[in-house]
Amino acid sequence: MENDVLSKYEVSVLKNIDTNNMKKIITFLETKDCDFIDEILTDYLDIFTFDYKIFVEKYDKLNKEYNNQLLEKVRNDMNILEKFYL
Repeated sequence: MENDVLSKYEVSVLKNIDTNNMKKIITFLETKDCDFIDEILTDYLDIFTFDYKIFVEKYDKLNKEYNNQLLEKVRNDMNILEKFYL
């Protein structure tokens, strides 16, 4: 399964993952009671290439846009995470 996940991504994405930064983002999501981090890692690994501070800024902006229910909305439609790239 791990190879299936990794094969979805360009080598450049995999090389750009900073594990310390990734851990910070995962911890942030855990503090927000996100219970589908594994799914995000599987389908949106490249989100973890954002610098932690930029990730939090984007998260806060989208969360506001979704009336503080971003994770609830993402749980039902992971495509919302595409907005992190805008």
